[in-house]
Amino acid sequence: MGETDYLKKFYDSIYFNREELFTEMKNHSQGITEAYFKAKLQSLLDDGEVARVGRNAYCVCKENDKTYSYDYSQEAYDIAGLITDNYPYLDFRIFELIQLNEFINHQIAHNTIFVSVEKDLGEFVFDSLKTVYPGKVLIYPTVEMFHQYWVEGMIVILKLPTESPRGKGHVWATCIEKMMVDAFCEKVIVSAYPSEEISSIIENMFHQYAVDESKLFRYARRRGVEKKFRTFLHEKTNITLRLENRKNDNKK
Repeated sequence: MGETDYLKKFYDSIYFNREELFTEMKNHSQGITEAYFKAKLQSLLDDGEVARVGRNAYCVCKENDKTYSYDYSQEAYDIAGLITDNYPYLDFRIFELIQLNEFINHQIAHNTIFVSVEKDLGEFVFDSLKTVYPGKVLIYPTVEMFHQYWVEGMIVILKLPTESPRGKGHVWATCIEKMMVDAFCEKVIVSAYPSEEISSIIENMFHQYAVDESKLFRYARRRGVEKKFRTFLHEKTNITLRLENRKNDNKK
């Protein structure tokens, strides 16, 4: 019997929780302790065999349930390094506009790097970046300013909402949940791609990767758009939310 045969039971599940997985592991192997289980679950998450899709909710990773990752440009790494060297305790995230190309029909040809910085510290980052990238850095621009002063390789500093989710691998990376909400409501980002594509962008994100719905709506709540975003998902996309779907199944 293979080491992860216990996962077969959950292959087609909407999601499963820790208690269900623990029970199934004990059914396959005697003497499983809680400490071993916690370590094994973390190993499954790290190896990409299992993905978190909500609070105490997991799925077996199949082709369309992968954990999101993105290969950032060298310039993005350079910016992250500069910020980290100058402000080692600063909380920030980096999002490249061309990250959307994986999900969009009309490809974005010219990149913009968005750097979201925790409250009241954006000016310090702006001062550091503008000396290295003169004429290419905007701070808290309006949509009109963004398009008026945009140049190739523009760097845009935005405000980072409190309790923003962190990236996997690099804490400054943008996870799929944050990218999804920002693509929906961050005005400057929304203005940088065809507005009619938002439904297909969000659908493609959900269909290609495992989405942590608890993290997604917690971040949407921090941005003040949770209700609007839920309504959009229900009315403008073909997405079926895992956590809602299983709750409805349990009521039948």
